[in-house]
Amino acid sequence: MDKLVVISSGKTLDVSSSVAHEDLEEYSNVLLLADGVAAFNEKMELLPLISDFLTHYRMKHSDKSVVTYGKNLCYLVKYLTTYDDEYKNSRRDDCLLTVHANSIQQYYLYCRKDEDKEGNTKTPVSARTIENRDATYASFFGEFLCNPPSGYKCFRFEENPYENGGLARVAKKSLIVPAQFSDVAALIQVAKHEREKCLIQFMYDSGLRRAEVKDVLQRDILSLSRQERNSLIVDEQTFCIPSPYSILTVKGNKGRGREAKYRNTIISNETINRVQKYNSSIEYKKHKRKWGQTPMPAFLNSNGNPYTANAVSKLVTKLSKRACKIGLINKPISPHKIRHGYGAVVLNSDDLGDSQLDRLLLLQQCLGHDSLDTTQEYTKIPVEVWDKFADSKGKELNRHELMKKLRDKTRLRQGAIK
Repeated sequence: MDKLVVISSGKTLDVSSSVAHEDLEEYSNVLLLADGVAAFNEKMELLPLISDFLTHYRMKHSDKSVVTYGKNLCYLVKYLTTYDDEYKNSRRDDCLLTVHANSIQQYYLYCRKDEDKEGNTKTPVSARTIENRDATYASFFGEFLCNPPSGYKCFRFEENPYENGGLARVAKKSLIVPAQFSDVAALIQVAKHEREKCLIQFMYDSGLRRAEVKDVLQRDILSLSRQERNSLIVDEQTFCIPSPYSILTVKGNKGRGREAKYRNTIISNETINRVQKYNSSIEYKKHKRKWGQTPMPAFLNSNGNPYTANAVSKLVTKLSKRACKIGLINKPISPHKIRHGYGAVVLNSDDLGDSQLDRLLLLQQCLGHDSLDTTQEYTKIPVEVWDKFADSKGKELNRHELMKKLRDKTRLRQGAIK
């Protein structure tokens, strides 16, 4: 199924092995060249309706989302043309022109079963995955096939199967489970290198997604570090009024593949200073020659390469296993749980807003959520899973104070491995 959704990215697609190239004229809207997307079935027959939709969908969404939507639609077509008596003789994806709501619901029932129509064992599809597919089909029928955008012909004249809403039973949303302060501290404690310690603390204190780490540059950290020392001139006298937080501009990865989606997040100066100290170390500077005049990423692995999304996941997995083995944590931590941990701490830090609504709106901006409804899921985190920390006198610590405690607690001892 991975090879059945092809994004051209300006390259000519080879459809010589597809029988569809013989009668392409009847589908004049299919784009096979620059910026086009083509979907095929397992016989390598072009699926023109799906291809048209994906080409249009790609205008405002990432390539990863395009592939996911393409696969979801191919799954439905395969089921209808294989198991549904009404559509077994359909050509390519013509079944989508007439399929009714009850047939799609039958497909969902099939997805939930642990065996196929022939009685062979298969893996049931999770409720959340079915919900995801349902959203794909709702978009395909409601926003494209039954209500085509400008420039596209209306192919479906039957009713919209999604006119009354979703067809799958809504999966129960699980509560967000964030990484707690003690979890993050454990990961940093078992890390043997300062570059790893800095990276974990930075993710926890910035809310970055794993794929966004590589785009944070050393010059960004240096700039924020210098801003902290800026002075404010009031009444002809110079006062140094440092803020415990800085604003970091993040190059997001949720927009379309070639279009960056920027946002601002807040990060404590304690963390910025730790990363800046790492960037000034011999360990980091030894890779400077490799990068030359190219701006250096703030975080580099032992080979001087940036931390990709997969590299971040591998690092967190490695540290989780190490922390579990010695009993510091009970179960592995994922990069996204660290991001959730950021959200929990922001909502629980009284110095970041007078009310929870203030902090919620701030968190929406920092996490890059398009909808406040997504951010509001963080308000459902049970209070008992939020770590409460206090100093030796019992004073509850705010977020920047927690980051100082994290830095001090996990600082490498002199002579330790760097």
